[in-house]
Amino acid sequence: MNKRADSVILCFIFLFILPAALWAKDIDAALQWSRKVELSTPVSGIVTEALVNIGDHVRKGQPLMKLDERPFKAEVEKAKAGVKRLEVKHREAEGELKRAKEMHERELLADHELELARIGSLTSDAEYKAAQAVLTKAELDLEYSVVKAPFDGIILNRTIEIGQTIISAMQPAPMFTLAESGYMVARIKIPDKGLAALSLGQKASVKVSGKEYKGVISRIGMEPVGVSEGGSLYEVDIRFSIGPSAIIRPGQKAVATLP
Repeated sequence: MNKRADSVILCFIFLFILPAALWAKDIDAALQWSRKVELSTPVSGIVTEALVNIGDHVRKGQPLMKLDERPFKAEVEKAKAGVKRLEVKHREAEGELKRAKEMHERELLADHELELARIGSLTSDAEYKAAQAVLTKAELDLEYSVVKAPFDGIILNRTIEIGQTIISAMQPAPMFTLAESGYMVARIKIPDKGLAALSLGQKASVKVSGKEYKGVISRIGMEPVGVSEGGSLYEVDIRFSIGPSAIIRPGQKAVATLP
C-alpha cells in the first residue's frame, strides 16, 4: 500500500512539480511591439495636412492626416438634396396609396388602379431608402478623409506628404505604421514538455536593461517553431506594461522569468 502511495506521489511530482520547476528560470526573450498596425484610408484625394512625424506619440482618436475635404462635403450636400427630394416624393406616394385604398373600399376605384398605387408607393420607398444609403456612404467617405489613431501609440513610419495624391481605388497603400505605446511583448521559446505548466493570464516577469517588469502570458503557440534537445519549441508571449514615458524598442535584450 505504501509503495503504491509513493508511486502516485512520484508521478505527481514528475507531471506537475518538476515541469514548473524546470521553467522557473531565466529565458532569453525577443522584444516585440504589443500591437502594430498599418493605417490607410479607403478613399482617394489630395493630402492637405500631415499632422504627425516618425517618433511622435499620439492618443486614440487623434487625427494623423487629412485629405482635401471639399469634394467629400460636396458629395454629402448632393446626397442630402437627393434624400430631401425623394422624401417629398415618398410622402406623396404614400398619400396616393391611402386615398386609393379609401376609394377602393367605397368601390370608386378599380383593383388595377389600387395595384398601381401600391407599386408607386413601393417604388418611391425603395428610391428613398437608396438615397439614404447614398447619403450614409457620402458621410462615411467624409469621415474616412481624416485618418485617426485607433489607439494610443507611437508613429513608426510615415509615407505621405502634403500635396500627395492618394489613390485608394484598388488597394489602399499604408500611410502610417503605428505601434501601441505603454506595452511590449517578450517572446520566448519553450520545449513542449514545459507547456503543461503554463496557462494564459499566468503571471511572469521580464527584465530589460536591468529593470524588471511584471506581465502575464498572453499567447501560447499552437504550432512548433523549431526543435531543441528538449523537443519541439513553441512560442510563448508575455505582455507587460512599461508605462507611458518608458522607451523600449524591439530588438533590445530581455530576459523572461516564468513562475
